[in-house]
Amino acid sequence: MRCSRCKNTVYCSRTCQSTDWALHKSSCVSISPSTSSPLSALSSLPTQWLPSHDVSGIIIACNADRARGARVFESTIVEPSHPIYRSGLPSPIFEHIGIPLLLFRHLQNDATDTLRDYGLDNQLATHLLTHPSTGAPDTKWKRAGCMGTVTVIRQDGKPLTYEAIETMLMYVDHLLDLYHEDVSPSQQLSPAWFHRFCQRYKDERVKCGYRNFGSMSIPL
Repeated sequence: MRCSRCKNTVYCSRTCQSTDWALHKSSCVSISPSTSSPLSALSSLPTQWLPSHDVSGIIIACNADRARGARVFESTIVEPSHPIYRSGLPSPIFEHIGIPLLLFRHLQNDATDTLRDYGLDNQLATHLLTHPSTGAPDTKWKRAGCMGTVTVIRQDGKPLTYEAIETMLMYVDHLLDLYHEDVSPSQQLSPAWFHRFCQRYKDERVKCGYRNFGSMSIPL
């Protein structure tokens, strides 16, 4: 069963949901009736990116949620009325190579006013906000302990799988290594190079016994 308020968190039973409410309520964001029409909220977005169906996304848990037993990655279904289409954060680095990722913070407070809390740290989500020109996210996302748990989707409506998000994060990790070594990753910041990276990573994971990667389509 799914939380009827935020539509994100999944529970095994009503008892489990009731037990978790004291912890979940601080990050539970209600979907208001005013967001029931995604077209009205997304009038500024390209028509081909306006969803007419549910989209498979990935929840990336922050430190606190992981400590409570949440998995790092959790599959989720995002409805067309979800506020991610109204207030989601685009991933600059993947926008640059043609994959429109959107991130939605479950905590909808102003990150610049948030007291730093290790439990809210989410380095994986922060890496997705890296700018290709600087190798770093915007200043407010550099502050550890303010991101919280996020939902990530592809704005073009394509399903986002565990294998795809892992591959994308490993690609960003590779680029960050280059930035930290003061090496320009300009050649690697292209769709063609990214596709080659994905194929190599897929082949490595399959070779290591991760059979689910065998069905990952390239290009992503």
